[in-house]
Amino acid sequence: MKAFFKPILLSFFTILLFISCTDDEIQPPVISNVEVGAVHDEDHSDEDEHADEGIAHPGEEMHIGADILAFARIESITVDIHSDEITPDAGEVAWEFEPQVYTDVKYQVLNAELHEDIAVPANAALGEYHLYIIVVDEAGNSTTAEAHFDLVVEEGV
Repeated sequence: MKAFFKPILLSFFTILLFISCTDDEIQPPVISNVEVGAVHDEDHSDEDEHADEGIAHPGEEMHIGADILAFARIESITVDIHSDEITPDAGEVAWEFEPQVYTDVKYQVLNAELHEDIAVPANAALGEYHLYIIVVDEAGNSTTAEAHFDLVVEEGV
């Protein structure tokens, strides 16, 4: 009788071992504290460097930033900017931003701080734009964060 139960018990424990050894699902990355706005000149040291959150100006740099928490190493961060609602006026062009994929070593970690400055064309059409930040980790998980900003002419210029 013992000879009969030994193979059954061995099979049961083998199956139990395989079931308990499966990998837990890795959570997708988390994107928080998304920032988008105009970059100030360094001679305004008494002002917050990114004080114009949600505002960008043609012909200047625009700051984008975010905190990223990943449970598997970050593989890439993609930044995409577009607008579906803007009709360019005379002398303006629709800003066709080519999505940028960042795979820099500084971003291939578990916790990253995205900080990039993007040049806005001087003749870009004014209006509301959408910013998308897409993070993909080595486990194949992805997360997208969205923010909006207005492209306006700076007053007093």
